[in-house]
Parts: sequence; structure tokens; C-alpha cells
Amino acid sequence: MPFADVLGQPHALGALQRGLSAGRLHHALLFYGPDGVGKELAAFALACAIVCLRKPGEGCRECEGCRKALGRGAEGIPLHPDVVVVEKGLYSKDQLGRSTDEKTDISVDQIRRVVLERVAIPPNEAPQRIIIVRRAEEMSTGAANALLKTLEEPPAHTRFVLMTARLGELLPTIRSRTLPVRFAPLSDGLVERILVGRGIEAKVAAHAAQLAGGSVETALTLADPAAAEERTRAVEKLRRAAGAPLAELLEATSEYGNTGEDRVQLRGTLEALTVTEATELRRLVLSGAPLREVDASLHRHAAALDVSAMLERNANVPLALEGTWLALSRKI
Repeated sequence: MPFADVLGQPHALGALQRGLSAGRLHHALLFYGPDGVGKELAAFALACAIVCLRKPGEGCRECEGCRKALGRGAEGIPLHPDVVVVEKGLYSKDQLGRSTDEKTDISVDQIRRVVLERVAIPPNEAPQRIIIVRRAEEMSTGAANALLKTLEEPPAHTRFVLMTARLGELLPTIRSRTLPVRFAPLSDGLVERILVGRGIEAKVAAHAAQLAGGSVETALTLADPAAAEERTRAVEKLRRAAGAPLAELLEATSEYGNTGEDRVQLRGTLEALTVTEATELRRLVLSGAPLREVDASLHRHAAALDVSAMLERNANVPLALEGTWLALSRKI
């Protein structure tokens, strides 16, 4: 069944299944946690449970309702009319009645056309409609405020699932009107098994899992040979930038912006850097290297951990990296 596809999240799934079985599932759920840990799978498993024709409240994956909930049209939009996805750039400007396509955020036009117009009428086929908002932190202020009233006074026939990996960037008013459901990072062993199950060589899968921070999405990126080569280059560039002239330091850190893709890329680089420096520290200590070299390696290791911790707190990527590396340069 669809919920069985969600691995390593017993607490999140337990909360959802208890709510379904008791008929008291909150009308607006906030799935939060790192990318690649099962939030999307759980959202569509919940959609199957809501629209399933054979096993309502559970989902069977085989009935027409489940197949349509899990199926996608040409544009990536679910085939089921009562499973609605909101995502930046998913709908064309013509579909939204805009003069331009969405590029920077989920616009108020999408919320009005895709959400508000639908919730005003009953569902088409299922007893309830489910609206899934991907990367909810990307809603513009206008879009979030337009959705807010519906979250405050929800129609009886509509459920919401908002998903985010950057909880701190959601408006407090949105957070206060949704029930948080935490999705934790997966264990390294589980990530490794998932990658091996997808045909990735065991040794590569084990290394990628160790660096992925509990995210299958990140691990798949790290397991790509081209990505591994690029990561090695990025690690060496950051190592050289520590203590280098300001221009070289800024050139190395300016490669990263503040997008989700940049976060994934930098997280992998920092994880690889901590492993590299840990190995280097052992080599320096065992070889009796000068204390200055040991200190430099130790400071680079600590700086990588500091930036990683900032990313977990949703810090601005360029500012966190530049600030930490500037401070590091003063130490070494």
C-alpha cells in the first residue's frame, strides 16, 4: 500500500494513520524536514487514502482513484481532479491568467486560480479534495495571505498538506494554522539500502549515504560520478581559499547562491570536506607535522561543521559561507 513506500518515518506515519483511523485528521498539515526523506511520498500516500475507492482511509494503489492520484499528466499535474498540486512554475501563465510565467515564487494568481476557485465548490469524484503545496516557503507574501483565510475557515471537504525543508521561512501565521508533522533525516544504512535498490554500486552507495545527511535526494546527487568529480574540485577550492587573499576567497565562495540546489551542492561539499580534513588530521598527527598545519586543518574541519549547522537553521547560503571563511582566514 502507498504508506508502505515511506521508509524510516514511523512517527510521522503513525500520526497520519491514527488521524485517518479516528476520522480526526487535521485539515491542514505541515510536513517539514530535509528534502529527500519521504515528505512527498507521504503526501501522495495520504492522497490515495483520501480518494481510494476500495480501501478508503488506507489506499490500495490499484483502484482507479489511487491510479489517478499517483498518475501524472504531460505537465506533471496529477490526473485525479481532487488531488491538486501547488508549485512554483507548475502552471503556465495562460492557465493562471498572468502576463508572465512564475519564476521567483508561488504567485497569488496561482493560489486564487488553482486553490480558491476549487475549494469554493464540492470535490469532483472523491469525498474530499486534497491540496498539496510543494516548497511552501516559496509562496509570495500575497499568496500566503490569500491562502490564510482558507486555512482559518477550511471547507469541510478539503484537506491541505504544505511541505517545506525551510520551516523558518514560512510566515508565522501559516505555521500557526497548520499541524506540524516532522520528517526526520534517514539513517545512513537505510539511505544506502535505497540506493543499492536503485542499482547503484554498493561501495558508491555507502560513501554517498555517509555524506548525504539522511537525504535520499542528496545521496543520489552525490552518487553521480560527475557530481563526485565536481565535489572533489569544490573541496580543494575551499581548502585553498582558507587563508588565501580576499579575492580568491570570495571567488571560491561566490559559486553558491541561496537556492535549494545550491544548498544540496554545498552540503555535499561540506560533508566531503569534513571527511577530508578528518583524514588529513590523522595523517598530520601521526607524521609529527608542525602544529601550525594541524591547527589549520582543525580550523577548516570546524568551519565546515559550522556552515553545515547554519544551513540546517536555514541561514542564507552565501552569507554563511563567506562569513565563516573570512573568520577562518583570520585564524590560519
